[in-house]
Amino acid sequence: MTCINDVDFKTASTADVSYEQMKNILLYVVKWFYDRGLGNPFNYNRAFELIQALTLGYILEKVGGGSDGKKLDSDETAEFKGTEYKGMNKKGNAELSNSVSYNGTSRYDTIVEQEEYCKKKVMRDRFHYWTFIDYKSGKLVKTLKIPADTVWKILWPKWKKSWETGGNAKDPRIGASVSTNLLEKEKYETIVH
Repeated sequence: MTCINDVDFKTASTADVSYEQMKNILLYVVKWFYDRGLGNPFNYNRAFELIQALTLGYILEKVGGGSDGKKLDSDETAEFKGTEYKGMNKKGNAELSNSVSYNGTSRYDTIVEQEEYCKKKVMRDRFHYWTFIDYKSGKLVKTLKIPADTVWKILWPKWKKSWETGGNAKDPRIGASVSTNLLEKEKYETIVH
């Protein structure tokens, strides 16, 4: 049996890994997260958040509604969003729009309470990091480092609409998807991996 320390996961082929072996790998990943109090790696993009934290110089925070990551040497916290990179258009001269989700946000009785809660939630972290991953190659493509006030500006109108239209839904929590197209006139940093 091969030791996990002997496998170079950056270059190892996936072709010869059986479903049974993958099941065991995934159960091992669950155990690894559990042993460290980091929650379920398959919920809320938790595994991507770990990848982002390590790549961007943070440690992954425990689950529980707070920030996703924290710098080791300061009180700086961050919000992480990770999703599949869509690539280029058919002509190959422009990137397709990529989206991230801000879902499962608690719903309040009034729009005033909702806005206050949501703004506090978004502004808790100075930056939100949107990382795009090439699933085919298993590699990070780039990360957008977006100031919280920019995220608030593009996210609140969508959350407000979700609040206005979702009051009678089975799951009344609010949510929204925001795309990179909404950042066209905004200032942010791009980190290429």
